Amino acid sequence: MTIFETQRLVVRQLTEGDAENFYILNSDPEVMRYIRAPKTRIQATQFLLDNIDYYEDFPVFGRWALVEKANNQFIGSFMLRPSVLIENRTELGYAMFRHRWGQGFATESVKGGLEYAFGTLKLPSVIAITQKDNMASKKVLLKSGFTQIDNVKDQGRIVNLFSLSNESQS
Repeated sequence: MTIFETQRLVVRQLTEGDAENFYILNSDPEVMRYIRAPKTRIQATQFLLDNIDYYEDFPVFGRWALVEKANNQFIGSFMLRPSVLIENRTELGYAMFRHRWGQGFATESVKGGLEYAFGTLKLPSVIAITQKDNMASKKVLLKSGFTQIDNVKDQGRIVNLFSLSNESQS
């Protein structure tokens, strides 16, 4: 099921058919450097199934596939779901294959995700977190309108907390 589209991307629910790409993405140490520990094939498969199951309880939220429209290729994942770090907030996140870095897909997916969050879901605000050394993601978030508001502790590390309010909900 398609969640939203941008000029070059389709963001859709993950399926079991995404297992190989999901594994490749989540097992790459460089992609996962600022996100989480890389996953084994078994861990990635379980993570995929957990994400697919999540849609049952939360159909408008989740971790989804990022697919390039031009060639229908899986290029990464995009997430919009209730934050496990900050209570009563919705968190946005993304991960992309390394060979897709620097092509504007991250910014495009974030801006599309914000349109979905604010326009369709009418959320009051969205947060994002990055590790303090993740300059590329900080740049994407700032370019997309986020403001860095705080540093918070997440799993023993200090991360930067960003927030963006829905101006139409003010």
